Amino acid sequence: MTQILSPNPSPACGRGEQFLLKVDNLATRLNNGARIVDDVSFSIHAGETFALLGESGCGKSMTALSLMRLLPDGIHVESGAVQLADVDLLSLPERAMREVRGGRMAMIFQEPGLSLNPVMTVGDQIAEALELHQGLRGAAAQARCIELLQQVGIPDAPRRLHEYPFQLSGGMKQRVMIAMALAGQPKLLVADEPTTALDVTIQAQVLQLLRDTQHQSGMSLLLITHDLGVVSEMAHQVAVMYAGHIVEQATREQLFSRPAHPYTQKLFAALPDTARIGQPLAAIPGSVPPLHDIPKGCRFAPRCDRAWELCHEQAPAWTMVREGQGVRCHLYAAADAAGSEKLEVTSDRGSETLPILMSAASPITHHHSLLQVENLQVHFPIRKGILQRVVGQVKAVDGVSLQIPQGRTLALVGESGCGKTTLGKALLQLIPPTAGSVQFAGRELIGLEAGELRTQRAAMQMVFQDPYASLNPKMRVAEILQEGMEALSVAGSSEERQRRIAGLLDQVGLARGTIWRYPHEFSGGQRQRIAIARALAVSPKLLICDEPTSALDVSVQAQILNLLKSLQQELNLSYLFITHNLAVVEYLAHEVCVMYLGRIVERGTVEEVLHAPRHPYTQALLSAVPRIDKRGVEVIRLAGDLPSPVNPPQGCHFHPRCAHAMAVCRAAYPDATCISATHSVHCHLYDDDLG
Repeated sequence: MTQILSPNPSPACGRGEQFLLKVDNLATRLNNGARIVDDVSFSIHAGETFALLGESGCGKSMTALSLMRLLPDGIHVESGAVQLADVDLLSLPERAMREVRGGRMAMIFQEPGLSLNPVMTVGDQIAEALELHQGLRGAAAQARCIELLQQVGIPDAPRRLHEYPFQLSGGMKQRVMIAMALAGQPKLLVADEPTTALDVTIQAQVLQLLRDTQHQSGMSLLLITHDLGVVSEMAHQVAVMYAGHIVEQATREQLFSRPAHPYTQKLFAALPDTARIGQPLAAIPGSVPPLHDIPKGCRFAPRCDRAWELCHEQAPAWTMVREGQGVRCHLYAAADAAGSEKLEVTSDRGSETLPILMSAASPITHHHSLLQVENLQVHFPIRKGILQRVVGQVKAVDGVSLQIPQGRTLALVGESGCGKTTLGKALLQLIPPTAGSVQFAGRELIGLEAGELRTQRAAMQMVFQDPYASLNPKMRVAEILQEGMEALSVAGSSEERQRRIAGLLDQVGLARGTIWRYPHEFSGGQRQRIAIARALAVSPKLLICDEPTSALDVSVQAQILNLLKSLQQELNLSYLFITHNLAVVEYLAHEVCVMYLGRIVERGTVEEVLHAPRHPYTQALLSAVPRIDKRGVEVIRLAGDLPSPVNPPQGCHFHPRCAHAMAVCRAAYPDATCISATHSVHCHLYDDDLG
């Protein structure tokens, strides 16, 4: 099923009508006096999507929680006004506010796994909202629950109604959260990072659901995100937030054609795209200032390359650049109209002062295949009964073959649950393979004794998705980096290890003085740098990077991508880069493998796979990616969810979701068809393709 996506749907009512939500000078403080939301003002019309954009720590979620009056202990609204239609939310007693929450306004929280009650079924949790706000009970409530689950695209809704959150995938939990929020038929929906860490196909379904609900009900949407692609597809109005302030506000068209504030321009410049291949991304130096140490003057001045003395001394006032677009910046306060126009189009993107890096897509001569994988299988037994008899197999990885040359990057993409992470761990023998061959530098790894395998692992290291979970919270940076060197006898003496640790910190861009700090004292991007330094400590030749940028802001992501690319050139490293971010793949990788239900369905160079995809699944993945330059793109909406690897479909595993499925697709799995010398696809559509 295909659909032409409109990147900016029209609001349900005209701009002259009354605001549904009006926020004036909202200020939220910690009990110690630090302001985390400072003098925030904006308005939302009925049927309109208003996006709040910015890095983590800028105050976006706290703004939403302030509106909902759901602030945690130790934080309170100090001043300001919040008007929802004719109701002053900040003056309501808590009893009346409980009727507003879920009824007139509802919220989708950022982490559905933590927001859903683990001891209540999905149906019971939705029924709570229906009983409170719609007065529905019994059979009527159950029927409405099923209707809501079907509306949000959950298959087999009557069965799912009686399941618990742990039985659902991440995308399904997010859709249950949306169903709960829609149960009260709110006029305003607050969506806090509703698509963070979701696959692009699930993300596309969630965003389309929100658009459809708006169209049908006239609901307004406050969308909190750091994803510029999502903002481009969804928003009518956009506010850019930094360190508790709104620093720029404009229509979607104005912001994406002429970003005015230096911070907004740097966010755009940090995006990976085809224009940036061969150059480092323009990462924003530094990080968002901590709440207890807000700088005097402009809060962005310490990170701004256009700041002058006034910026460090005096906070800028709000200045209108043009009708509909305002900015908090000294560059515009005293500028005339011509000067403002000149300032707006100045950007870091494409700066010629940046050193040129080797293009990921450029042809390079390589010596040999560092990693060679043939027909790798990882099956997990399913055991039942008192005797724990094997009654089935979970075919997580089912016959994968790939190779990675020295100094090259192979990207592995696909939906969650397709077996990407399992494959990465199996290559390192962290999970024992069931069958197949893994050769590293000509040495077979499967079947090696533990001592020999440990020696080989020094040359193969993994960077995990969540650096906070993978770093020991009780160990300092020096201990984390030294642990691997001691275990694998890298660097003989203590003095030599200390010198090596200092060199590693220099390589990943961390100050040497940070070695005595603990992981919780670092930002997300800094923790990821520590994880990369830990992997480099034993001088590997291959890094397996498992979604290393999935939950990072675009500015921090740019820093990590620049680091990985420079390390590859400096140390001639090879990467297996596991991700669902196709923009990152285009910027960093040389070759791409697309994985579906434990098997590779398409492989080739970045140019071949991303610009001329052949497999219907690859085409659907690419069409679902939110891009800021998307215009009239044909979006392919996949039916249903990823099938279970316990019982994969007969024939081609993708045929139940494929619009092009034929009789042969249901009968036999397709062999590989070579489109070119480097491009192959497993699809019956190309059985007779002669290339």
